[in-house]
Amino acid sequence: MPNKKRKTYQGTLIFKADADETGQFTATFATFNVIDHDWDVTTPGAFKEGQEVLIEGWNHDWGPPVGKGIIHQDDEKAWVEGQFFLDTKNGIEHYRVVKAVGEIQEWSYTFEIENGRFGQFEGEDVYFLEALDVWGVAPVTRGAGIGTETTSIKREKDSGEGTPEPDEEPSQKSGEDEGEAGDGKPSGVDLILTQIEIMELEAGIEPAED
Repeated sequence: MPNKKRKTYQGTLIFKADADETGQFTATFATFNVIDHDWDVTTPGAFKEGQEVLIEGWNHDWGPPVGKGIIHQDDEKAWVEGQFFLDTKNGIEHYRVVKAVGEIQEWSYTFEIENGRFGQFEGEDVYFLEALDVWGVAPVTRGAGIGTETTSIKREKDSGEGTPEPDEEPSQKSGEDEGEAGDGKPSGVDLILTQIEIMELEAGIEPAED
């Protein structure tokens, strides 16, 4: 079986009271001892506790990362304590989209299998993922996993004077992976942001400035 894989999970979105003032989020991206849609079972302890990872763009867009985070796990699940780069245009756009999408948001992670084996689980033939090296975590549209959630998200307060201006939008790198830009077409993030602005205008709400 291929050594490099991606898993995607869906869950609910819960905001803290100061969600628009801070920039950190918590997202569960894997659950243990569950057969996923790829017929894999991730075992407890499969991840590297405290591993620092990048938060990739929508659908693993291989442009500049939109944040970074730290992996944690217990006996039931693994999650990332992350933060969007709100001083970049891509970072703040991803924050807004994840906040707007809410409980239908899915998360995906790219990983390399360091240790695994075939076996049986609950009477089914499966592949056990026992040790993984995570390359990056990303918000995505749809995927194969089961049982994750964005548990909290908040926007970081500006430590300086005034409101920080986002950087110029970086050029997109073309590629073969789903969700990568490079042909002049709008990205998934751009389309969702446009839909949000339309809904705000229809409701009489002034859209937020970039």
